[in-house]
Amino acid sequence: MSTKKVYSNTLAQIAGKVATALISIFLIKILTNYLDVAGYGLYSKVYNYLSIFSVIADLGLYTITVREISTHKNDHEKVQNIVGNILTLRTFFWGVIIFLSLVIGFFLPWYNSWIAMAGILITGVFTLFGLMNSSVMSLLQAHLRTEFSFISTTTGKVINFLAVLLIVFVLLPKGLMSDNPTMQFWGFVSILLAGLLWNIVMTGLLYFYARRIEPIRFRFDSVYIKHILWISLPYGVALFLNVIYFKVDIVLLSVLEPQIIADTSIALYSVPMKIVEVGMMFGTLFLNSMLPLFTEAIQKIDKEKLFEYVAKAYKILLVFGVGIASFLFINDVNVISFIATKEYIEHSKHLYTSLDAMKIVVFIFLFYFLSSLFTYLLIAHDEQKKLLRINLIITLANLIGNLTLIPFYSFVGSAWVTLICQILLLVFTYHATRHLVHFHFLPGFTLSTLFFAIIASGTNWYILQSLHTGVFLSLLVCTGVFSILYLGGIGGVWFLSKKKLQK
Repeated sequence: MSTKKVYSNTLAQIAGKVATALISIFLIKILTNYLDVAGYGLYSKVYNYLSIFSVIADLGLYTITVREISTHKNDHEKVQNIVGNILTLRTFFWGVIIFLSLVIGFFLPWYNSWIAMAGILITGVFTLFGLMNSSVMSLLQAHLRTEFSFISTTTGKVINFLAVLLIVFVLLPKGLMSDNPTMQFWGFVSILLAGLLWNIVMTGLLYFYARRIEPIRFRFDSVYIKHILWISLPYGVALFLNVIYFKVDIVLLSVLEPQIIADTSIALYSVPMKIVEVGMMFGTLFLNSMLPLFTEAIQKIDKEKLFEYVAKAYKILLVFGVGIASFLFINDVNVISFIATKEYIEHSKHLYTSLDAMKIVVFIFLFYFLSSLFTYLLIAHDEQKKLLRINLIITLANLIGNLTLIPFYSFVGSAWVTLICQILLLVFTYHATRHLVHFHFLPGFTLSTLFFAIIASGTNWYILQSLHTGVFLSLLVCTGVFSILYLGGIGGVWFLSKKKLQK
């Protein structure tokens, strides 16, 4: 299997994610203006809460299914059986998590209001279609045929965007909701329903495309279901723990912070974390495409090929991780100002602002990308149990850290805990894969990448001090200059080294 196919497959997915990410940025800007800070905090709180339960419903089945289909992709009956049983499993688990999320939410402080419970229910249905979508995507991913995901995700997100515009500017404008709790309730619910519409459209389009590769229908094979549950359970629990340590801070903030400021703190923290989450998807997309290659090399005990794949993946993940972290660190004020209101960056109104968290969480990109590389190596070698032990340690460290720091430093404490845990995850997963591949982080390439990041960041900082224009124009100029210096410098070194090898 050629890595060129992996790159084209990843680019197709990235094109879709870039399009949806751009739309998501404009949606954040609209929603932070439409909802007050506490309202946006509630919106983020509901989605964050359901994301924890959605991992329970997924149970790690997406990644394991990609590996299973990759192994049997020439056996059409086997592939159809795998996809059909995964659909059945996920639907069953969805019913369980809807029940659990509503019951647990009812007994949690600050989650048991009517507006929050309605949000949990709607977002729960959103989760169902997300699970169906990922079941179909696992089939396309294993065959490296995800090019249609660009059309389906972009179409769905555009419809979501148009629906939000209709709600915000026509059906339920902000002025209509100012002093009317009933209208505020329906405005909030309508925004969530617009998000649900996106997932329904995206899943439907993807389903009709995937049927060209394999017929898709629900199946129930008790023997296979037991098999897939047995091999996916350790990874599913590990993934759940991973999400717990990455998402539990929002839940703890909502419980540990005083009720009068809890949703505001969540909103201020959620804006930079949303930026991080959007960026993190790109690393996951790339590694999902690399997983079949890792699996194939490990099964053939081809250590030379495995090292080649790991080195290529590391270079790409390092370049984007360092680049994104550096750019956002320098341009944090403009980025937050572009997607949110001034209230998110004004210290006069809040002890901590979104900028305080942003300076910390941007570095999660780099460590998340690299730790994910070694995580996927463990999955390719069927070492989910080892990953489970690692994530259990990280989750406990995260819980202890958040419980200790939130009462004193609010969401800034959560930001530091999340970053430190991500660094620990990189250390542990790297050590756990040493028996598979002796990888030493390519010191020459790593140092040159950091060097060009410093040059590009320094130039970017100088431009910001000298350039006195609007936020959008400033971001446009800084993005262009940073990209030319950073990517151009790395590309130049790569070209010269390749030319030297050819001689």
